[in-house]
Amino acid sequence: MKKIKYLVLLLAMTIFASSCSSGGADSTGTSNTENKNYKIGISQFAQHGSLDNCREGFIKGLAESGIVEGENLTVDYQNAEAATANANTIAQNFVGNKVDLIAAIATPSAMSAFNAALDTEIPLVYTAITDPVAAQLATEDGKSTGNVTGTSDILPVEEQLKLMREMLPEAKTIGILYTTSEANSVSMIKLYEELAPKYDFTLVTEGVSATADIPLAADSILEKVDALTNLTDNTVVSSLPLILDKANAKNIPVFGSEIEQVKI
Repeated sequence: MKKIKYLVLLLAMTIFASSCSSGGADSTGTSNTENKNYKIGISQFAQHGSLDNCREGFIKGLAESGIVEGENLTVDYQNAEAATANANTIAQNFVGNKVDLIAAIATPSAMSAFNAALDTEIPLVYTAITDPVAAQLATEDGKSTGNVTGTSDILPVEEQLKLMREMLPEAKTIGILYTTSEANSVSMIKLYEELAPKYDFTLVTEGVSATADIPLAADSILEKVDALTNLTDNTVVSSLPLILDKANAKNIPVFGSEIEQVKI
């Protein structure tokens, strides 16, 4: 919730700055923010609980700040269905429709929105991104690379490995399914590769390109590991029920990386 409130604050600041650049107040002294209706495009990369929470919390936080859908806010919500091509089209449509702001949920949607709005004055606010630097949305020192800001949800990888070792003292090999085109997942794989030996784990990874690749990839990796651990990889999480069914059939434990994964 703190992340959502922070994003709402950023959005409110963006809207306020926009109104100030347009004069700040009309001839009667009334603030433009009190009269203007805002249109926001929300691009969500996939349909699952974690990202749904981001969207719902974002809209709720805006309402608490006086920016209420149906009153002074119009929300154009689009879901990319875990397809980067769809995310690109959604972002381009938002720019064509000249929305006041784009809110992008998850790395692929944020990268698509950033590229689409690059030569415009449309600001971008992102959330559910593990590594903004790898996604080229921020520099190494934390500065934004354009008219963009947001929050990171980087995983506590070492704590996850420590928990797995405590719960599975005899385990030798852990596996991760990930999408090769998701910058956040590639970044986390590197961190797991760095830290896994510290806890006497051998790491096995299996990359996928699309949801259709998940069944065979899951079958393959489950033959090689003692446990699976999940990232916040949107393509993989979208197929998590299938993965869990396959893992349960082989009595292989699966560790989630956030609460909605554990609820499945």
